[in-house]
Amino acid sequence: MKIRNILHRFKLGLHNKWWLLNYKFRELLIQLQFYWLLYQGSQQLNINQKSVIVFSPHQDDEALGCGGLIALKREQGIPIKVVFVTDGGGSHRGHTKITRSEIVQIRREEALAALKILGVESTDIHFLDKCDGALSKMTEAEQQQTIEEMAQLLGSFQPQEVYVTHKQDRSLDHEITYQLVKAAITKAEVTVEVWQYAIWLLWKSLLFSNLKFNELVGAHRVAIHQVQSKKKQAIETYRSQYLPIDAESSAVLPPGFLWRFFLPYEIFFKSDFSRE
Repeated sequence: MKIRNILHRFKLGLHNKWWLLNYKFRELLIQLQFYWLLYQGSQQLNINQKSVIVFSPHQDDEALGCGGLIALKREQGIPIKVVFVTDGGGSHRGHTKITRSEIVQIRREEALAALKILGVESTDIHFLDKCDGALSKMTEAEQQQTIEEMAQLLGSFQPQEVYVTHKQDRSLDHEITYQLVKAAITKAEVTVEVWQYAIWLLWKSLLFSNLKFNELVGAHRVAIHQVQSKKKQAIETYRSQYLPIDAESSAVLPPGFLWRFFLPYEIFFKSDFSRE
């Protein structure tokens, strides 16, 4: 019995070491492919004077994906609106001591504080308050209502550029947000350039397996050196996401996730609806 227990612990130890080795190798590969995309596989994109609407599925995606671009444009006085699609209430699902409504309020306050750092006025921030984690479960009527709300914002503001999470961002809310925005642009009959920003895609997709070749070669990078500290401050405002919310919880975002968003560049992919 004693020998059996020793063998069991030995096998368990080997399994854990093998899992850790695989995890570390995967993490290294993710880093290498991201650096390649950043410095070799993308074209330079300069900041222009075009007005912008950023559609963010959750309260933090906007700061992670395009916080630098937002800050750069706002420093030049360029009009920007930010639209949060969901209420963010699903990030601590199942927590026994913090209610969903409390999480919603925390994330709303974090969003307002983060965007203030980036230079966006509270009057230019819109919350659609759709159920976090449930965009894929909306009824047809709910989808049309959401598209209508987005179309009204697009029609009244008439932005020249739209930024939205990538259509294959490996998160249902993120991918559906792209489809809703695409439908809203069609409904509003506005002419805009559409840029996609990736939150999970470049973290979960080994060897860019979720990107077509024409999408990969269409990657662009924006230098954000002069506002890098602002972006970092904005991201760090979302304490509910990268720190445990209490002693009994773990952080929502996984270890090693944030480093990409603290670099002096942001990556965007140009959308072409005619090819989708």
